[in-house]
Amino acid sequence: MTEMSEREMARLPNFSEAGDLNHANLVHKSTMIVDAFPDRIPHARELEDMTRAFGPDLVSMSLLKILTSVVPNKYFIERVDRFYRDLRLKKFQSVQTGVTQDERAELCVIESVDPLTPGVTWGSHVETWRSWGRRIGLTTEVIQTKQSNSLLANAELIRRELMEHPHERRIIATVGQGGAEFRLLVEQLLKTAPHELSGIQMWLNVSGLVRGGSGISLAQKSWWNRQMTALFSRLRGWPFSMPQQLQHTNPRLRNEPELHGLPFVCVSMVGFPTAVQVPLGLKGSFLNMVALGPNDGLCFFHESVLRPGYVVAVPGMSHAAEAERLGLWFQAVLATYLDDKKSYPTKV
Repeated sequence: MTEMSEREMARLPNFSEAGDLNHANLVHKSTMIVDAFPDRIPHARELEDMTRAFGPDLVSMSLLKILTSVVPNKYFIERVDRFYRDLRLKKFQSVQTGVTQDERAELCVIESVDPLTPGVTWGSHVETWRSWGRRIGLTTEVIQTKQSNSLLANAELIRRELMEHPHERRIIATVGQGGAEFRLLVEQLLKTAPHELSGIQMWLNVSGLVRGGSGISLAQKSWWNRQMTALFSRLRGWPFSMPQQLQHTNPRLRNEPELHGLPFVCVSMVGFPTAVQVPLGLKGSFLNMVALGPNDGLCFFHESVLRPGYVVAVPGMSHAAEAERLGLWFQAVLATYLDDKKSYPTKV
């Protein structure tokens, strides 16, 4: 991705009343921002600049429109929306009907945690996500990582588990820190052993820190915040260096992922909450991070965009990936994938 040219910048609206939150005005102004991005999603620097100029509500509304207008993302979202409506109305029928247990695709959930979500325990999302997979007709598995490991140590653990338990049609699901660990593993395997990725058909990444966390970097700016972050890390059982490892300035995570030749599709599920929708315990981090982008989950927006792949915005969801907001959308993405895979290859 390239920086916006002067001509592109000139196409952005110049609002003298950028703080006006009147809904009708937001809709009108967002149309002008959307027109400035006819064929791509804005990247991190552009999001930060636009948020400073126009405010998070306007940029968030604009991003939602961009995601549903940029090809091919719009076509994927249209299909996810269809399955979401079917699930919500309880009209969904398994797209794996007639497929034997051994032939079914597998949802493999990697244990992890979102480091910016207070109070959650390591891997607490796993069983809920697996139950969603089973409702769609998938078999499920879990990769147990260690909270006390470094990013690279967990990446190696994931690699070992995948090798010891191969599957021909596997979907990998990650959240938070797990997104960074799996990204590091994929980059390594693409360079050294691409055949080890052959059984993976999709990576479903929910609010993952693929390029590190801007919010974690913000928390490291003052001496007091660094001390509190170090204490928080020890209480969580992390290695002492974990906050530094997860910062977006970490050289291993800072650059755009090198995923040339990726043999599977990536889907990034992100939240676009307003301040009213953010859970009470997360409002502090939301207010700190919102200056960098349209929401707390994706002030890291660009950092969670993987290509080739798609971005699905979950209405109202924060970086905490609340199950009540995520559930049906998560299942709809899985159903969309399975709809593409109705005709499974015959085993040799």
